[in-house]
Amino acid sequence: MTDDLYPTQTLATALHTMADSDQPPVMDVEHVLREGRHSLVRRRMAALGGGTAVLAASALAVGTLTGMGSGVGGGSEPAASSTSYVVDPHDPVVTHWQFAYVPPGMIAYGGYDPTDEQVSTMMESESGRFQLELTPMQAPIAIGGKGASAPTQKVPVKVPGTTTAYWLGYGNDRIILSNGEGGEMADLALRLKSGQWVQIGVNNLEERKDWKEQALKAAASLVKKDRSVPMPFRVAEVPQSFKPLPGGNALHKNGLTNADIGFRLGQDQHAPTVGIFAFTTGAEKIPAQHGTEYTCRDSNGLTVCVSVSDPEPKELKAVGGARGLLDRVTSLGNNPANWTTDVFH
Repeated sequence: MTDDLYPTQTLATALHTMADSDQPPVMDVEHVLREGRHSLVRRRMAALGGGTAVLAASALAVGTLTGMGSGVGGGSEPAASSTSYVVDPHDPVVTHWQFAYVPPGMIAYGGYDPTDEQVSTMMESESGRFQLELTPMQAPIAIGGKGASAPTQKVPVKVPGTTTAYWLGYGNDRIILSNGEGGEMADLALRLKSGQWVQIGVNNLEERKDWKEQALKAAASLVKKDRSVPMPFRVAEVPQSFKPLPGGNALHKNGLTNADIGFRLGQDQHAPTVGIFAFTTGAEKIPAQHGTEYTCRDSNGLTVCVSVSDPEPKELKAVGGARGLLDRVTSLGNNPANWTTDVFH
């Protein structure tokens, strides 16, 4: 998280506060998009005792590496060149940090949110339980914060390519913590030779006996390379006045999809915005936000929605309103193998 958002709190404490707090009474679409991108992190921290987070119908940005269907399969050694990472101009969602090594039995996903520090890459086991999450940080999580989930010590470890590496500890060199969902988790803090701080979260580590070895090997493979994030829908005939917002979301976790992109309706930074959401049908409720309207339909296993601030902007009315924009969206379904970086066509 950025220091100006939470200047005196640890990341864990700040996220607990976010999870427990009520939403503002009036929200614009861009704010809804940003809140959705925080939802995965809030869910994870809330599971540590911070309360129940109310999730929007979107989630943290996650997509797949190009070149191998829906993702890079396990056992991949570090890429020899940047040709493994492709940026598609038809896709507004680009991630900047990657794991060059993917442990056997895992698939690499990733994403990016330019408004805040967020997960850049997630790796999931084929079962969808064991996970590694890479998060660029402006500074490491503070040691010695209050609360049962706040780390109290640094447990040093050697990771090639870093100047500092340690597990977050909770007394007597204990690095494993309950994830609040019947599993266990651990967090690895790294300072790369470039000076960049990175945190790698290991979730449901009990699923894999070699979790520590694989997490450290993946941590040693980090590269700063751009690549496009495949999305579970296409949008046809986007008007020139609709400017895609940078960033976006596409998550497939435990068999469920959550995704979104946003548009600014005009060149002005203060122009109104609209959002397109998609999630596995039946998996989420439409978020009830005062001042924001949702128009939705079920298609190909996904529920696709257009969100728009009330009153409806004139630029949106010109294309048939929210329903007209929704008619331009084609659902690609719940299987990431069918997703695309050719989002706008």
